[in-house]
This record gives sequence, structure tokens and C-alpha cells, in this order.
Amino acid sequence: MTGLQTQLNKRSLGLIGVVLLFLLLLLFVVYKQMPLNERLSEQSDETARLRSQTELLANKAAEGRGEASEYSDASVQQALPLSDNTEQMLLDLKNVSQATGVALLNATFSASDGNQLQSMLGGEQTPYASVGELKTAVAIEGTYDRLLEWIGALQKLPRLVSVDNFAIAKPSPADMGKAMTLNVNFTAYFDPSYRNLVDEELLPYQE
Repeated sequence: MTGLQTQLNKRSLGLIGVVLLFLLLLLFVVYKQMPLNERLSEQSDETARLRSQTELLANKAAEGRGEASEYSDASVQQALPLSDNTEQMLLDLKNVSQATGVALLNATFSASDGNQLQSMLGGEQTPYASVGELKTAVAIEGTYDRLLEWIGALQKLPRLVSVDNFAIAKPSPADMGKAMTLNVNFTAYFDPSYRNLVDEELLPYQE
């Protein structure tokens, strides 16, 4: 039992390390999203709440170890999965679109084992070499308010997501109810380095 307990303790400590990595990544992404959220807030009352949510997430990330023990294997994998998990991302996009009344016209994915997190920090090398990126490009269709709601819902997904760019202009009052098409590019993250710390990979479709 002592050997088993030692092994379990090591796994627990390792998972806490992954959680702390996630919290640091979350902090970087949250601060990167602040200008985006301010931009959304200027255009819609619905998305004005994103800034306060951003501040809460930043505070949560800054708490570090005090919050780490609250995360389970499943919640860690939902935020920072072991693989690119494109299938789950597609399901999430469909759910977000259905919940916000927006049509998902298409979605393309490009996974990479590396990342560009150094661009957030201003360094030359990424501080998290094990973290991969899932670059995603989507085209969605809906009214102006619905499209902004969709972007807000995307940011609230359990998975760590960074919205890279989109371009939307507020229509005239006469056209506010008309549908428009919007292209959105964002990055989701994954990390295979803690695979031996969990019993199984969390996937939407189990064989």
C-alpha cells in the first residue's frame, strides 16, 4: 500500500503541476483578450460582462496553488486536453452556435505540436514547449447581436481558447436585424505531456 500511495501522490503532484501550467496559460490568454473584450463591450451590452469575467479569471489564475486542488482530471483535460481533440471542438462549436442562434457555415482546423506563446510574452522562445496549438477558422452567420453573443460564448468554453482576430462593423439601425457573415480565427491549446498522470484520455467518442 505504501508504494501504491507514493505513486498516487506523485500522480497527484504531477496533475497539480499541469493545473498550475493551465492557470499561467489562462492568465496570459486573459490579458491578451482584454483589448478584444473592451472592443466588444463598446458595441454590445450583452458582451460588456466579458470584461468583469476576464478580471475574475485573471484573479483566479493569480491565486495559483490555492486553487489547484479544486481541479479534477476531467476539468484539466477539458481546459487543456492531451491531444488536439478536434472532434470535441467541433461539437463545442455546434453547441455554441445552437445556443446563440447562429449558423455555423464551416470550420477548418490545423494542429501543431508547437506554439507561439512567446508572442504573448515578447520573448524569442516559448516557455511551454510541450503545449500544442489547434488553429481554428470558422465562418458563422447571424444578426449582429447574435454574432457578438457567439464570440462571448466561445470565450466561456471550458477549453482554453484565444480569439486571434475577427472583423465586424456595427450596422445601421435599419439593418440590425439582418443576417451577416463573420469569419473568426482562434487558437485552442493542448498538452500531451501529462498523459501518464491520468487514467484515460477524455474523448467525445470512446471506442
